[in-house]
Amino acid sequence: MQQTEIAEKGYRSDFDVGNIDPRFNEKGCSIPLEFSLNRSPLTQANLTVLAACIDETPWKIYITTKFYVYGNVVYAANTLPRSHRIQRDDLVVKEEAINKHHYTSFSDVNDVIGMLAKRSIRHDAVIQANLLQAPKLVKRGDDVVIMASTHGIMIKMRGTAMQDGELGQQISVKNNQSERIVKARVSDSGLVSVTL
Repeated sequence: MQQTEIAEKGYRSDFDVGNIDPRFNEKGCSIPLEFSLNRSPLTQANLTVLAACIDETPWKIYITTKFYVYGNVVYAANTLPRSHRIQRDDLVVKEEAINKHHYTSFSDVNDVIGMLAKRSIRHDAVIQANLLQAPKLVKRGDDVVIMASTHGIMIKMRGTAMQDGELGQQISVKNNQSERIVKARVSDSGLVSVTL
């Protein structure tokens, strides 16, 4: 991926070139050199650049490079206790090299707001995906509305959740009228949906 492509994604980039073999300066090439990276800079900062001449007397040389891609990263604005439901005031966005760590971070606060801290998150720490969990929108024993759809027709009925459920999770729900147990997907707080 070239710098222009990275810029199109809204990122800033910078790089440091390692020691170059002195023989590189002695090599001539009648056409412009071709450069390629061994992997995408978005996944790792330590890269190898292949410089290749493909004229009548072809040659190639490898150059070690540190290629940093900078983007927005969501941080904790204060210490967040375990099980805390994260609010906008709990977060701050900073620019950071997003390709020097191997954990999954977030660039948009909206992807974090409403999530629960799985454990205490210290002030000024990067909000990592493995530190968060989706809140339980439905708990076992809750009264829920079951939205059933078939051929464009929507039917509402009352039910009871048989297990806890996060957004998008499939859980067992008892239809209070028929007493049947159905599999339904959690779509909101107190709301599940099934397709007939």
